[in-house]
Amino acid sequence: MSFDWERFWEINRECLDLRREIPRVPVSLRFDGDWICHLLQLDPARYYTDFTYQQESRLRCSEITRKELGYTLEPAVDFGVVLDASVYGGEVNYHKSSAPILAPVITEPGQIKGFVAKMAKQDPLTAGLVPKYLEWREKIKASYGMELAAGEGMKGCAAVLGQLCGITNLLTWLHTNPEEIRALVECWFETSVRYLRGLREATGVKGGLSLASDLTGMLSPRLYREFFFAAEKDLFSLFAPGEDDRRYYHADYHMSHHFDSLRELGVNQVNIDPYITAAEILEHLPGVIVHGQIPPATVLLHGSPADVEACVRRDISQAGPGKRLILTTIGGINPGTSFENLRALCYAVEKYGYIYG
Repeated sequence: MSFDWERFWEINRECLDLRREIPRVPVSLRFDGDWICHLLQLDPARYYTDFTYQQESRLRCSEITRKELGYTLEPAVDFGVVLDASVYGGEVNYHKSSAPILAPVITEPGQIKGFVAKMAKQDPLTAGLVPKYLEWREKIKASYGMELAAGEGMKGCAAVLGQLCGITNLLTWLHTNPEEIRALVECWFETSVRYLRGLREATGVKGGLSLASDLTGMLSPRLYREFFFAAEKDLFSLFAPGEDDRRYYHADYHMSHHFDSLRELGVNQVNIDPYITAAEILEHLPGVIVHGQIPPATVLLHGSPADVEACVRRDISQAGPGKRLILTTIGGINPGTSFENLRALCYAVEKYGYIYG
């Protein structure tokens, strides 16, 4: 099939700004380190720790994505999903076959009081992986002339506490030690304020906030409201106070039971729940922009090109002409996802997406 990839992505860059007059629904593709390492058969431990190896690998990967999709993979600092929580002191464990994870820093609820006191004195920009991030950011600026933004978003409250305590411990202590968890939530908020302010001052980011918290979906509405809602709402109010500021929420788990909370948070962009449709989201959150609604596993990884096309067509039809859709997966693109299916996604957008002209 003859396809003008250069023209496709040129138009797509314009279409990603939904505030302007645009001809079609935009696409957003994000290739994370786990996908890159799988494609190139890399050593993940080296990819996430060696600046030169990471950037050279991204350039190699970009040669392939340009050939297969016309898509350029830019230089970036990729530490997986551990950067934000690393400021709390957990050891980063690197593996030969997966992205890095953090060892829990709290193993007993009795440790929380002392931990909170210690974190009150911690400068987040000098902790964990943040100094290395800022160092690598400067190297990218020197080598490629790119100014990377930092502080636009971070892991949400439940997600970070799950990394600090371990998910099972956190879900248990919500019931057995609620006061200690409330103290830890307050610690997350205060640390996050210092962290985001520091990153924004260092990199020039202004306005808007994205939170990513898959663990929110594992909580009942009561537990989320009782423990986490107020802290996340306050963070949105502080860093995205304007009516037009981006308030983005990501959670690639069941989230329909939190529609009321998302509405009250003032969220205006979502990338949530691969088990529901764009129509369901827009019915309950009519003002939001849906980043989705392609299931990364059941459709894009394991489905056929026809399945991908049908999903794209459905999402475009359900979102309608109100510029409420950015076509993408709910969560990242899974390792092993074929170029055939990625091309099918783009072909379908080109075929069905010109609805704004």
